[in-house]
Amino acid sequence: MHESSAFALALLGSDGIGRVTTQRLLSHFPTYEALRATPREQVLLRIKSAPNAVALVGHLFDDESMGPALAEAEKTLNMLEAQRVEVLTAHDPRWPVGLTDLDRSDRPVLLYAYGHADVLARPSVALFARPPLPGPAFEVAQDLVRKLIGHGVVVVAGAEHGFDVVVHKLCAMAGHPSILVANAGMGRIPKPMRPIVSAVVRAGGVLISPFPMAHGPFGHDDAERALVMAAAARASAFFAVPPDSHEMRALTWAIEQDRPTFGVEGENGLPDRAHALNRPLDLDWVVAAASPESANLSSPEPTHEA
Repeated sequence: MHESSAFALALLGSDGIGRVTTQRLLSHFPTYEALRATPREQVLLRIKSAPNAVALVGHLFDDESMGPALAEAEKTLNMLEAQRVEVLTAHDPRWPVGLTDLDRSDRPVLLYAYGHADVLARPSVALFARPPLPGPAFEVAQDLVRKLIGHGVVVVAGAEHGFDVVVHKLCAMAGHPSILVANAGMGRIPKPMRPIVSAVVRAGGVLISPFPMAHGPFGHDDAERALVMAAAARASAFFAVPPDSHEMRALTWAIEQDRPTFGVEGENGLPDRAHALNRPLDLDWVVAAASPESANLSSPEPTHEA
């Protein structure tokens, strides 16, 4: 929905309106037209817990304030459209529904998408690792990628050298779509990574980023990248992720949300509620978790035996 994206961009570009307030407004009013069609008193009632709610409502109904902001947002969207970049909000049917499980402070307001955004609605599994990755864990990860490809499950991975590149290359070589999640704005993707982005898109996949085009890279944004990956996918697999890493935070979040969570243990082992990938059969559980309607498998019991 172009109108929803324009409204979100206009809100985020306004002084004093942050991510959480923007999400609260968008949850009630998908477009600016929908907000203006609502009496002021009703708008205030729905966002009364927002900081400076009275002043905010005044700003929203002020044409001299919102008019230029909306015009600038439309200009930005047209510029991005010319670059084949779409801007999605939660009102777009392709928006990954799992993102709503994130706290509002961690949940993106927008997703910038380059490529085939329709794959965001398909069954998917996110794969996480942090170099250097032990050889056995790397082998299991590659076996899982091949298994997911064989079952038509979309693979989600990051946009870093090493593990992420191998994952996306395996998918691209098979002509299978993957979702590449950036930890910075698309305009800041390192040049050495751009060929893999092109390969992902040619294979029917998509590059997404929760950050504006010229944002970053900043180290702390990698935490949001990891959470977006875990929330966007139906299941996640973690390969020897280090303690205190962004990947471990995503693993902890996935377990707390009762998401299907699998992995190969690292130096501190796996949490009790994660399913260890010790045997070839274990990979079938990952496929089942991503697309339960296509698999006649019951839920596995957590196991950590070698």
